[in-house]
Amino acid sequence: MQKKYNKDTYCHSAMHSFSLHSNGRTRPCCVSKVHTSKFMPGTDVQRYPAYSSNPDHYQVANNIEEFVNDDSLKQIRKQMLNGEKPDACKECFNLEEKGIKSFRQLHNDDHIEDIDTTLENINQDGSIDIKAINYLDVTLGNVCNLKCRTCNPWASHSWLDEAPTVPHNEFTKTTYIVSKMSSQNPWFLQAFETGFFNEVLPNISTINFLGGEPLVVKEHYAWLEKIVEMGYAKNITLQYNSNGTTIPKKILDVWKSFKQIVLSLSIDAVDELAYYVRHPSKWHVIQRNVGKLAIYTRTNSNLSVQTHVTLSSLNIHALPKIIAWCGQNYKTWNHIDKSDNNNWRHHGYENFLPHFNIVERPYNMHMCHIPDNVKSDLCKMLDDLYTSLKNSSIPEWEKHSLENILNLKNIINQPRSEKEWNNFLDNTKASDKFRNVNITDYVPWIKECM
Repeated sequence: MQKKYNKDTYCHSAMHSFSLHSNGRTRPCCVSKVHTSKFMPGTDVQRYPAYSSNPDHYQVANNIEEFVNDDSLKQIRKQMLNGEKPDACKECFNLEEKGIKSFRQLHNDDHIEDIDTTLENINQDGSIDIKAINYLDVTLGNVCNLKCRTCNPWASHSWLDEAPTVPHNEFTKTTYIVSKMSSQNPWFLQAFETGFFNEVLPNISTINFLGGEPLVVKEHYAWLEKIVEMGYAKNITLQYNSNGTTIPKKILDVWKSFKQIVLSLSIDAVDELAYYVRHPSKWHVIQRNVGKLAIYTRTNSNLSVQTHVTLSSLNIHALPKIIAWCGQNYKTWNHIDKSDNNNWRHHGYENFLPHFNIVERPYNMHMCHIPDNVKSDLCKMLDDLYTSLKNSSIPEWEKHSLENILNLKNIINQPRSEKEWNNFLDNTKASDKFRNVNITDYVPWIKECM
């Protein structure tokens, strides 16, 4: 009998994936802020701050089955199947309430044809058969060559020195200890060497790499070459979330053996603002690397490139420029394979419009804290942007995404906090001093607020 599921609460990611935080600790997915008590083999769990007070709670798991059937993960799946919204997944549900498409919805849409098969391997208590795992969500530590304004030591080791100088931060002693663990003793060294994932590789259809910046982690190149040697590469899609500052020839050569590559470029601004928001990226370098990707797609049809924009008080005003950049890429190197008239396939630069991520942490950078007079200007900008795009040559199949632009007004117009806004200004001044920059050179409208 075919199992039913509630589309308002079901998340395919929680049902078929094995997701790892940068410190080797498992979690429901890469969006959730909740983690389990299980760690990867090779992780120095004794260094974890809470271990000394409760050593029995934090454990190294021996295999993937022990991870995916952790009690907390089983409870999350059980709630979803019962039509409940788990607290661990509130990031997605909060976005959906404001009309912004969430990771949960995007993932469900991408895997709609696989849901029925996956449900067959899920039990009533929320446990899953190991055969259900066909998606690896792997964070390759926190080594990163950038320290984006909206980031933190958890996701970029480059933040470790600067973070203590920021007056209103959310970084605890645990943050620094775990962040150093992630960069100095990464879990994946032993996992790749010992073949930890070998038991599920025959069923794996997708490996999603996150960081840090995954393309600077050369250890994963060797693992991919092993997957090619084992004969699994032709069945596997690789997904990356990358800042676009480095596209080594080595990885381009390895990618050719895999079924498909989906590269999500994290582009929060263009030109000089990119340097400020994603410090110290250089826009001409990113443009050059995007050019490498465009050249690759001329002779290799397995690469699709998208753009994700993390929106905060620093860059919401520059959204039209980002969208214009995305649109230009779409026009110049989106390729359509018409060999099958019944199923046209796009590759190259895939989206005319970027996907939106909304900064929730640090909370003082949330767009809702912008002064009301500036909010009014921003909402008018979004209305104008929506109208101009609706009347433009945007692809018909992507016009439904235009509503996401209007729905950003729901995010901006949430109640503001003057205290959080002042915290944002204080933090900005501190980071500017540390980096020897000045926000007013990059975000002109904020000058009157300083």
